Amino acid sequence: MVVGNIVNYANSSQLNKFGARFKYSKFQNVIDNSHEAVTSNITNVVMRRDMAAALNQFAEYEICYGNQFHIKNHGHSPVANGKIIGYNIKSSGFKVSGISETVYFGDSPNMDQKTGTIFLFKLRSPTEPVIVKKGIGTIDYVKGEIKLNPIKILSTVLTKGQPVIEISATPYSNDVIGLQDLYLQLDTSNSTVNMIVDGIDSGEDVSGSTYIVSSSYTNGSLVRGPVQIETTTTTTESTTTGTTTTLSVTGGAQTSTTTY
Repeated sequence: MVVGNIVNYANSSQLNKFGARFKYSKFQNVIDNSHEAVTSNITNVVMRRDMAAALNQFAEYEICYGNQFHIKNHGHSPVANGKIIGYNIKSSGFKVSGISETVYFGDSPNMDQKTGTIFLFKLRSPTEPVIVKKGIGTIDYVKGEIKLNPIKILSTVLTKGQPVIEISATPYSNDVIGLQDLYLQLDTSNSTVNMIVDGIDSGEDVSGSTYIVSSSYTNGSLVRGPVQIETTTTTTESTTTGTTTTLSVTGGAQTSTTTY
């Protein structure tokens, strides 16, 4: 019933148009009101855009989301223990000229925490990134824009009728707006629902001693899609508890609402 209501909301007139708005509180009500057995839900919102890659040629790219990006260390210094905190965006894998391994896009915020730079990294392990090339582009966290310098992409891990690179970021606000030429959609094909027993409400664990806590933050994966370790595929993106839904915005951005 929960999935059915999510699909109905995805097909509603509130979305699927230019200037649409994903209303976070209304979406949570859609889930909560699906059945009396649903006591609460945790939904984390993630914006995603599919970047069509022009293979075997140098090309510049500008990816606009129309919504401000959240920075994980927002309000604090972007430097921790002498290291710049980044990796606010996630991408699927691809290969570029001059680097044999599969690489991903990452970001590093400037001291103003309004702008930053884009770099390429590979994975030594699922939690151990290795930066292989810096300064390949810029990111504006306030405008929600990513600009890539000329880059020669040879292949992509994902294809959707054409080679694409998925790039996602967490919005500053859970209400996502399809501004101007942005067409907002809810991608139910990339949505998952995980049901967890509420032991307190059910009376099985009134003390809450064995209560399972669902995180209000997205999962800790550094990338999207299949994880490529060096040149070997080892695992796929993992999910924990919660509700995962995906919004897409064509014409300028794609967005995803996720509860990992």
